[in-house]
Amino acid sequence: MTHQPNPALLTTSITTTLDDIQVCTIRGEIDIRTAPMFQNALFDSIGIGGSTVIDMTAVTFFGVAGICAMVEALEFAHRRQCELCVEGSRCVTRILEVVGLATAFDICE
Repeated sequence: MTHQPNPALLTTSITTTLDDIQVCTIRGEIDIRTAPMFQNALFDSIGIGGSTVIDMTAVTFFGVAGICAMVEALEFAHRRQCELCVEGSRCVTRILEVVGLATAFDICE
């Protein structure tokens, strides 16, 4: 059985500010089912180049699959020499702190 991303659980969008900063906005739950959709959005926004802000302030669940997707996105950003900043909800920042990744990401305030 394969799991398909449920758009009711996660929505993503990418916008560009007037300063050419990519803003990847994520809303909903990031788990094993929605992590591929989450990762695709991250890679798409980083692939544009320049600076990227990952707006996760509306994320309500952040599981291990999401952490893995973020680590891969961070490595991709480093290879592309892209600045990456995360603005997270409490559940996102808390998980990043617990697993020791809070210092690996620039956290937007």
